[in-house]
Amino acid sequence: MLKNYFKIAFANLIKSRVYSLISISSLSIGLAVCILLLLYVTQELSYDRYNKKADHIYRLCQESHPFHAPGTAKLLAENLPEIKNFARILSRDNILVKFENKLFKENKVAWVDPKLFDIFSFELVKGDAATSIQQPATAVLTEKTARKYFGDENAIGKIFNVGNEYDYTVVGVIKDIPQNSHFTFDLFLTFADGDKLFGEDWMSNWGWWNFLVYFEMTDQFSKPDLEAKITELMKSHNSTDAPTIQYTVQNVKDIHLYSSHFLNDIQPQNSITYVLIFSAIGILILLIACFNYINLLTANATTRVTEIGVRKAFGASRIQLAMQYISESMIVFFISFCIALILVRLSLPLFNELSGKELSFSILMNSNILISLFGMMLVVSGLAGWYPAFVLSSYSPTKVLKSSKSGFGTGFQIKKILVGAQFTIVIALIACATVMLRQINFIQKKDLGFEKEAVLTSIFNFGDEAKYNTLKRALLKQSYVSSVSVASRIPSGSLNNQGGILPEGQTEVLVIPYVHVTFDYFRTLGIKPVQGRLFSDQFLTDATESIILNQSAVAFLGLIGDPIGQTIKCGWPRSTRKVVGVIDDIHFESLYNKVKPTVYVIEYKEAYHLIVKVKPSDVVNSKDAITKVCQSIYPDEVIEFTILDQILEKNYQKESKSFQLMGFFAALAIFLACMGLLGMASFMMTSRTKEIGIRKVNGATVLEIMQMLNMSFAKWIVISFVIATPIAYYGMNKWLETFAYKTALSWWIFALAGFISLVIVIITVSSLTYKAARRNPIEALRYE
Repeated sequence: MLKNYFKIAFANLIKSRVYSLISISSLSIGLAVCILLLLYVTQELSYDRYNKKADHIYRLCQESHPFHAPGTAKLLAENLPEIKNFARILSRDNILVKFENKLFKENKVAWVDPKLFDIFSFELVKGDAATSIQQPATAVLTEKTARKYFGDENAIGKIFNVGNEYDYTVVGVIKDIPQNSHFTFDLFLTFADGDKLFGEDWMSNWGWWNFLVYFEMTDQFSKPDLEAKITELMKSHNSTDAPTIQYTVQNVKDIHLYSSHFLNDIQPQNSITYVLIFSAIGILILLIACFNYINLLTANATTRVTEIGVRKAFGASRIQLAMQYISESMIVFFISFCIALILVRLSLPLFNELSGKELSFSILMNSNILISLFGMMLVVSGLAGWYPAFVLSSYSPTKVLKSSKSGFGTGFQIKKILVGAQFTIVIALIACATVMLRQINFIQKKDLGFEKEAVLTSIFNFGDEAKYNTLKRALLKQSYVSSVSVASRIPSGSLNNQGGILPEGQTEVLVIPYVHVTFDYFRTLGIKPVQGRLFSDQFLTDATESIILNQSAVAFLGLIGDPIGQTIKCGWPRSTRKVVGVIDDIHFESLYNKVKPTVYVIEYKEAYHLIVKVKPSDVVNSKDAITKVCQSIYPDEVIEFTILDQILEKNYQKESKSFQLMGFFAALAIFLACMGLLGMASFMMTSRTKEIGIRKVNGATVLEIMQMLNMSFAKWIVISFVIATPIAYYGMNKWLETFAYKTALSWWIFALAGFISLVIVIITVSSLTYKAARRNPIEALRYE
């Protein structure tokens, strides 16, 4: 019996090859999109789950970032029994590494506590990471880094130099940290000789908030209670006039998707919002494909009414007829699934480029995913085949044998409802893609308060100030260089270097971000004062006695009247200074964050960013020439320059990638909806052939007939627009709320999405209605 079902099913698919081709094509694309997004979601949800102790690993966080003073971890571990172990990470980039005569610039370097290798599940290849790294001047490398430094030689015992100052001995090699980890370091250096590296009092420097802190917790503890204890303990430890900071602990499995509210992190993380958005898109596109299949299957059934009637007349039960249709669905879905896997394999490189991920087809070989995919195929094919199977098998044999169309007209409303549901999804996706595009354009065109074009920047060890001045003079001799400066921060990064500040006449010490600069910093970035003046080497006392604030800092500090000339006690460096200038609120950080109150002081020893302003007409060539000049003065440094504009673009890489994906999926949704619409319009033309002929005989024009046929679809697009608009508005409004500075949600965005969908429907349907309306009415009246 089952064999007979599948035999007839194959015959029917071949007989209705046009409908079958549309169904299989749309289902293949829908399933391929769903599988691609399943790979994406699976990868995002798998972050840090490779750690065997993942349920017990927590990261300490403050309200706006996860960075702490070096002594915080030890203080908490000694006073809180819930903490079983702790480890700290001090991450650094642009670190110069030298082995024999080879130089390397490393961007993923971490000074760590030995316990890190007990807490996290790093796979050891050679040596003894956890025990040996307790010794001073020891290091652990990843396999990739060991090969880069030493080739095929045994890395254990090899000695390399860091920063032209300190030698380290390799005591362990671990496998490369998995891609699905919230941090991916290549080189781990010990904290054992911290006194030599950072100064003897480094552990008591409570203003140095640059350390990540991880705890291994005991089996039983209350997260809210622990957070309250930490907050209270840190409050009692800090000075009485310091602001109260709320502390939280974050499970390691939550870091990647639930850290988007932090102003700064160890590396860019994703957001659960995007995972939910793309999960929904995958389901919605699969629904469009399934609606196509249901519509085309029920529409095509009008050619099989005689078959249904004869089968029922000869005793076929409703269940048997339903099983026939479900078996056809199974075959269609199986073929579509196989094609979808091929499409996934072929399109994965493009998807990786659009998403910025490195997904592998091998993820599908996971037994859990294979079972999930097979289960999804059975469920979806069963559900998609259920409606037409039981509806079509329910008709009376006497009615279907009397007329090839009776009993099927009422089902056409259901088909149009499904078409309306498809275009509800399409309109929402078009609107969302448009909003994302507008926000990205807003970001790109927003005046950030400084000149980002033709500015080159690099990080390396400048040495003493005299040597830097030699470099500066050499660069300024070049015709394409207009200004040179160094600073602790450049616009595009975070402002997590904070220190205390106390305006004259006030008693409460406030915490504020500091940017340490040199005299030409503001001129190099094209920043002008709104009050007072900028730093100038004509006023040599500026280096020790002057301070510049942004406008937010003036308000934050509560300075009354003219801020110029007011006295302020600074904590970094400790000094008393006078305000000589106020600048506008420049957007130092991304537009996710509001402009922070910021203090600018001259302090060369804190500066490590070189900033060079060049002529806009020759940025690329000048980049190479400037590198040569720098390399001639600093031959032992690996010097690489980056254009500031490109650094700023990376801040919004996640948004750009999301827009590309959204646009790609919106285009696919439109394509799938059009495929289904063509099939439905074709069915409508066929079922109303006689009606069209009668109307033409009675004097109806081609235009009138086209209007009549188009209106039956157009009204459903209007309904789709009404449903889709509030859904898309709500979703995009929530997304835009994550930005401190954003574009407006204008009404025309949603009107445009509706108009585009309406035009698509009219063009698609008109391509068939015109042909039907032009048909000879005599031929139409003969049609059966």
